[in-house]
Amino acid sequence: MRRIVSNRRGAVLALTLVAIAGTGCFMPTKQPDAAVVRPAPADRLFDLPPQGAETGTVVVTRDVGAVGSKCAIGVMVDEQIAAHLNIAESASFDLRPGRHLLTVTGVDGPGLCSLNSSKATLARRRSTEVFVEAGVTRKYRLTFPSVESPPVIEATF
Repeated sequence: MRRIVSNRRGAVLALTLVAIAGTGCFMPTKQPDAAVVRPAPADRLFDLPPQGAETGTVVVTRDVGAVGSKCAIGVMVDEQIAAHLNIAESASFDLRPGRHLLTVTGVDGPGLCSLNSSKATLARRRSTEVFVEAGVTRKYRLTFPSVESPPVIEATF
């Protein structure tokens, strides 16, 4: 009798964990409300090469959510590190008109964050091609589409 009760408890625990996962505890990140977004501090913004007199603006905002929330994520512009963003932070880049490449990359950090800069993680990083127009601001979000996938940058409003 005791063994049956123990097996039932295990089954109930497993079903509870599945229910929790299904309710969003392990869901991908989401866009933050504009009221909570803050600019990344200056010590986590890095200089890019001069872009000329005519520029357009690219704004990247990091999503909120449990996935990767304790680790900074790097944003590269044309293969050069431009910012380290925590959740609900944004960075603006004034870029010359034309084609640019935005790439999400791992940033070394304490504990599990150190895995962000492993060779395997760096090999999985993804880039997004953007086209900049002079005087135009384009917004992008840094998001984790799923728990298993690396972060990506995608267009937003």
